[in-house]
Amino acid sequence: MIERATAKDFEAIAELNVSAYTEFSSRLQPGSWEVMQKNLRNVAGRAKFAEFLVFRFGDAIAGSVAYCAPGKGDPAIFSPDMASILLLAVDPSKRGQGIAKGLTLACIAKASDDKANTIGLFTNELMRPAQQLYRALGFQQDMELPMRYGVRYFRFVLSLVS
Repeated sequence: MIERATAKDFEAIAELNVSAYTEFSSRLQPGSWEVMQKNLRNVAGRAKFAEFLVFRFGDAIAGSVAYCAPGKGDPAIFSPDMASILLLAVDPSKRGQGIAKGLTLACIAKASDDKANTIGLFTNELMRPAQQLYRALGFQQDMELPMRYGVRYFRFVLSLVS
């Protein structure tokens, strides 16, 4: 079940983020994993401008994502009329069950409700399964972003206007 996270969920979301992204740690430039972990754990800070959604599996959080309404995303990456998706994370033991797709679709629905013309996200070259999901949902890679942590990043966008 997908629902809005509460402040009580933030610590579990932070742990889930680290667990979900750990597989990439050995492919980052030296010292980057420590920096990335700080960003992954900063759920309370991000909740000041983003709404976290969680997928509960029993009492545990099996997936989470942050949704930013238009104008709330990073202005260096997203224009003011764009909604955005951040920190999509699924428990590695629960992957392949449609959790990431469900969370992404929930963000797209929120963006439509918010009358956004476009929803965007960024991902990196290591996250191939995520890129496959985004493309299957209609997102298109539209630009390469500056490198972070020694890997290439890309912005993907989905038009919400017909």
